[in-house]
Amino acid sequence: MLFYWYNVIKIFLLRYTKKRLDVNRPFIKKFRVKAFDCDALRVMAAYKYFIYMDYARWEQFARTDLYRAVLTRKLAPSLGSQKIIYRKPIKRGTRVSLHVEIAGWDNRWFYHVHTFMQQNEIKAIGVTRGLFWRKDKLNTLEEIVQSAGFSNPKKDPPHWVLQLFENDSQIIHSMIPATQGAILIPEFETVYKVAK
Repeated sequence: MLFYWYNVIKIFLLRYTKKRLDVNRPFIKKFRVKAFDCDALRVMAAYKYFIYMDYARWEQFARTDLYRAVLTRKLAPSLGSQKIIYRKPIKRGTRVSLHVEIAGWDNRWFYHVHTFMQQNEIKAIGVTRGLFWRKDKLNTLEEIVQSAGFSNPKKDPPHWVLQLFENDSQIIHSMIPATQGAILIPEFETVYKVAK
């Protein structure tokens, strides 16, 4: 965890030396898959995709006008949900281009699409939704969008992106608080006893 926060702090410090990014364009982050990014099969481990997605979103945030628009309002970005579709493995030592695009927003959520590419081939697609909040109070995105320099005040996310998240709240609300020693899996309504 310390290494994660070291990288996030480094991203924020480098915002003063790196070129500013246009919030309306996809951000492309290139990296090489390291040995410690991989599992025993010498391909990038599943959890590493999420870490690279995090780093890329932080960098896009830090190097665009979103940074000023959010922090001047004393807001904090928060991840609400993330999904990933793996298509083909990414091998150790190979170069990867991670394309991060703000896919759109509604009155509450920001949506990002992260596309892992190698030689013009899609290896994986990760989609996240996040929001900006302060002291448990959500803020509408209208002011943030205007201050951050978006070319359009409205950008509806693609339908397929919204479909990925449409059942999230139903899944959470369908979870009956588990009694001690039991876990209820939604949809299957099967109770598994937890070993004591």
